[in-house]
Amino acid sequence: MSSIRRIISSQSNGALSNGPVTEDGKLRSSQNALRHGLLSKSVVLQNESPDAFTELFDQYIKSFNPEIPVELDMIEEMTSAYWRMRRLWAIETKMMDEQISQQSSPDQLTRISESFGALADTNKFNVLNRYEARLHRIYQRALRNLLLLRTQTVKLPNEPTL
Repeated sequence: MSSIRRIISSQSNGALSNGPVTEDGKLRSSQNALRHGLLSKSVVLQNESPDAFTELFDQYIKSFNPEIPVELDMIEEMTSAYWRMRRLWAIETKMMDEQISQQSSPDQLTRISESFGALADTNKFNVLNRYEARLHRIYQRALRNLLLLRTQTVKLPNEPTL
């Protein structure tokens, strides 16, 4: 249970933060927008909103309050995987809607069932499902590793050695 206690403690301590105080901290913090912007450019497609991605990323940062760069890397991985999963859900919905509109049955459930059956036989739909499963595993692995890291004793960069 110490991991849950530590998470709660980290969240309450993070809520008390007023931002960086030292010049080194301010310099590191000033680079956040650049780092997030680069991530956004590699994940967000042209027709997607970079601001929506940044908002999602900021929500993850606020929720997990990373204390070391490795934690931030895991949060980036989680956010990117989740963003791409949302894209896949939109693609799946579009494919289903198009297939349903081609069905002639008056019963809605039958049209949905026939559409799913028709799509399940296509390579595109199978690839989409494999890609979604892969992204889900990436997300879960990054989350598990982040939580595991927080239960371990990690020497922080500026921590004195004994």
